[in-house]
Amino acid sequence: MKYQIEVKPTRDGLWMDTDVTYAQVPGWLGNTTRDLKLTVIRHFQTGDDRRYPVVFWFAGGGWMDTDHNVHLPNLVDLANRGYIVVGVEYRDSNKVKFPGQLEDAKAAIRYMRANADRYQADPQRFAALGESAGGHLASMLGVTNGIKKFDKGQNLACSSDVQVAVPFYGVVDPLTAKEGSASDDFDFVYKNLLGQEPEDAPALDAAANPLSYINEQTVPFLILHGTGDVVVPLQDSEKLYRSLQEHHVPADLYEIKGASHMDAKFLQPAVLKIVADFLDEHLG
Repeated sequence: MKYQIEVKPTRDGLWMDTDVTYAQVPGWLGNTTRDLKLTVIRHFQTGDDRRYPVVFWFAGGGWMDTDHNVHLPNLVDLANRGYIVVGVEYRDSNKVKFPGQLEDAKAAIRYMRANADRYQADPQRFAALGESAGGHLASMLGVTNGIKKFDKGQNLACSSDVQVAVPFYGVVDPLTAKEGSASDDFDFVYKNLLGQEPEDAPALDAAANPLSYINEQTVPFLILHGTGDVVVPLQDSEKLYRSLQEHHVPADLYEIKGASHMDAKFLQPAVLKIVADFLDEHLG
């Protein structure tokens, strides 16, 4: 059969840049240098002054093992809604203790601001998304705008601020996450992150707790958590939501019925539409 059809474009074409080095950090036992990488899903160049908002994705893995390309195929939905999607590699807790992971995340944001023209990125519309340990990073980014002690490395003339935070079943307080989990299988990850047990190091625990930083300037939050999560307590996300409300910060909490930790339910079109609608509302 022979066909001739007319096709009207309804969405942009997308490029994917892989293995983009955004920072160099100490490597083997502090004696070498290693690269940290991004994967960037971006839009075909338009040849004009159009700019796209940017979503930074931080994968989970208990700060023990991360892959910045995890779930990027699912997040193409956001790219098709008009966002640049950036998967961010950050150091695990075997390589650096907290706040090294937050320093990496902020370095990635500064890199994208420094290279906004290259990617047609809008430096005024950056959002941090992440799951589990990566959700903790998204929350920390959302509450630490302007706190310069977490800015380390390259592109320090650029801001590491974000405008929206979207944690998926993210860790909030390491101590209450450990104590409130329905399973003790992952209790070790908090000591690995902090370098001490959270109950033995209240100052360290507080420094890694987003609740310590919330104020009236905190960015809008969209919080997603499953009612069947036995790893990260739903109650911690509820506490985060209440604290944001008390400080008059725009926030929504969606509890996904029956969803477990890292459940595929979070990657369904209905949930990603909630995310995209929230981003559209607060990034304009």
